[in-house]
Amino acid sequence: MIRRNRFEVVGQSLVFAAGVIVAVVFVSIMVMEFENARKLSDAVNENMIELTAAVRDSTVTMYDGVKVLGADVLNFGRKYFGSASVACPFVMKIITDSGQSVVVSDSEGLKELVRVSGLGTAPGAVDLTDEYLGSVSQNANGIITEVSFTKV
Repeated sequence: MIRRNRFEVVGQSLVFAAGVIVAVVFVSIMVMEFENARKLSDAVNENMIELTAAVRDSTVTMYDGVKVLGADVLNFGRKYFGSASVACPFVMKIITDSGQSVVVSDSEGLKELVRVSGLGTAPGAVDLTDEYLGSVSQNANGIITEVSFTKV
């Protein structure tokens, strides 16, 4: 049997205890870093969702405060309301110089608008060569609810 010195056993015990403490500190740091990485990933994901929505809506919000021709108004309607299978999340309102307003919310409403616009003087018709001022309305969540074109 090998005899050990008491100081040798104490030294080995201290080295073992220090190793356990270092391991616990290392594991704690790893858990904290994992949580930080998860929070960062969530923040980046949220920013990407907001950026995607902003890019998607930019094709509509570009009409806010911009003067366009009546032909552009009809083309806007064709782009967003031309398909009967895709529901548009907002409505298009056209305000004539007499104050009359026409609301388009689906492809049938657009077909009627295009039909009467070809007549020129029909009530609610869009004159293809006149200028219209675009305006975009959003709700409190930033979702586009209405795009209006007012004849100027």
